[in-house]
Amino acid sequence: MSWHVCAPDEATPLERLAQNLLGGDGGELRTSPSHSFEMYVVAADVVISMKELVPHETLLANGSLNSFDESQGNAMFVSHQWASSSHPDPNMEQFCVLQDALKNIMSAKRLFVWYDFFSCPQSASAEQPRQLAIRSIPTYVDRCQFFIILCPPVQHTEQEFTLNRRSWESRGWCRLERMAQELTTRADACFAVEFKSATHHEEVAPFGREKAPVGLGHFTVESDRQMIAQVLQGMVRRKLHSYLLQGEVHNYRLMLNLQRVHYRGLPLNPIDDLVPAVQSGTQDPAKFAAESFLLQNGFQSVSERTAAGWTPVCFAALDGSPLLMMALLEMRANVDDRIENTQPSSTFGQNAHLIHMCAFLSNNDALHVLLGCRADLRLLDRYGATALHWAAFANNVNGIDALLSAGVDPIRRNILDATAFRVGALAGSIEAMKVLLPLTPSQEVHLSVHDALLHGAGTAEVMSALITMKADVNHQLATPFLSPLGIWFGCLSLRHRWSESKLSAYAYHHYSATPLMGSIITTSFEATKALLAAGARTDLRNARGRTAADLAIEMGAPDYVLSALADPTYACVSDVGTEDSDMCTTRL
Repeated sequence: MSWHVCAPDEATPLERLAQNLLGGDGGELRTSPSHSFEMYVVAADVVISMKELVPHETLLANGSLNSFDESQGNAMFVSHQWASSSHPDPNMEQFCVLQDALKNIMSAKRLFVWYDFFSCPQSASAEQPRQLAIRSIPTYVDRCQFFIILCPPVQHTEQEFTLNRRSWESRGWCRLERMAQELTTRADACFAVEFKSATHHEEVAPFGREKAPVGLGHFTVESDRQMIAQVLQGMVRRKLHSYLLQGEVHNYRLMLNLQRVHYRGLPLNPIDDLVPAVQSGTQDPAKFAAESFLLQNGFQSVSERTAAGWTPVCFAALDGSPLLMMALLEMRANVDDRIENTQPSSTFGQNAHLIHMCAFLSNNDALHVLLGCRADLRLLDRYGATALHWAAFANNVNGIDALLSAGVDPIRRNILDATAFRVGALAGSIEAMKVLLPLTPSQEVHLSVHDALLHGAGTAEVMSALITMKADVNHQLATPFLSPLGIWFGCLSLRHRWSESKLSAYAYHHYSATPLMGSIITTSFEATKALLAAGARTDLRNARGRTAADLAIEMGAPDYVLSALADPTYACVSDVGTEDSDMCTTRL
């Protein structure tokens, strides 16, 4: 969407701001991140040849660090979770995966790697330059062609847990790095790739930052939240200006109104002064909030609907302010309003209602306002989901409680025949599943194991939770062929014969498949271990006659997985997740 051309006296204040930026009034300054510390990188061939990890200071002294120059090649930003409190990877388990993956993807164009232990000062006396480097992370990400999530499952050397994609997503710093990647203002934005092992790497879907705000992530040093806050708000401000310069009105409004969600857990207030304020004659706080909201969003009335199908109150549902929501409803906004069109870049599809958006975003104060104004609990989105499905997906326990108290149907099924419990499972929403469990038929619990594996939530934690909830670890799928999901799987199965992917392989082998088979196909090897420990059978066959071991061989699973399937009484613990591991010595 671009700004429409209109006479100066017809333009809204927001349009005039955009025109000023397009005219050169600070546009470049406001959309380009700045950095205070040099971007140091290491050539990929040097990374591959490393026998040990040495810090920034050593690499700088021996000439292995380069100041990045785009004319010399592409850069890769590596985001990862440290495996100990004082060293990023004491046993080089993660790093070996990076090295082997780099060998497999090397191209003719030179490649350079940004890796925090190499690229940021590490010595105790370098606190100030280290902080400058940390504040420069948005710039580093902005200059990279590739964003790598390095998260093979390895054991933390000091604590009893496994590092994996889920633990990576729980870290505040990792969330900030990924947010920097998604909020880049470059036209040729870098794309994200996950490295699970040397041979298992895939492009990553958008982060879903609404579910995982930076400030609600875990920080080893609590004071880091204060520093991160300013970095994050700077990223958001630049992105807002970038959207205005490009005429992306809809995306500007989305970002503007999602600020409260993005800033959760941080000492920040939303940016609400981009459009110069006008004198208001009202003394009513609610009316003033509504006037300011309409001004900043470029609306002139609550009845407007954009080309993308959104009204002002739809954007207010993103903001989540109960005062604003009530003010707009009092101005005759529709309590059951919805998005009439669909936008590929939006989290919410066609027919998502206000109650769905508030439930998903955990905007529970605004949700209570809607419920108090008798919002219809039976409203469905395009995919047949209720607000309870959305709340379960977001792990919004308080929202679930509010909806159940208001009388929502807990076993209503969406277009794929899934209840809210199953939607919670596919999102890895353990707390939501616990709340919904007493209201959920046992068959839904059994199916939820398959859902979690198919949708990337097949971690040991989620599997253990479902097993505790009495899920059948040997449940064999029997998807009706003429159901929406059955038809979709049928189409993917046909495609699998000439164009294979992880998803098509799952569809091809899914009928009569057990969760153990699903864990192999989806490379959820943590789940494989958890299922074997819970007594998953290895002798069962799917409709195509394959056992879990057959599928492991067919999919090229690591040796330690093949060993565990051959002898289920043993499993790798200390070496889980490394492809060269054959040490299966710890009895389950």
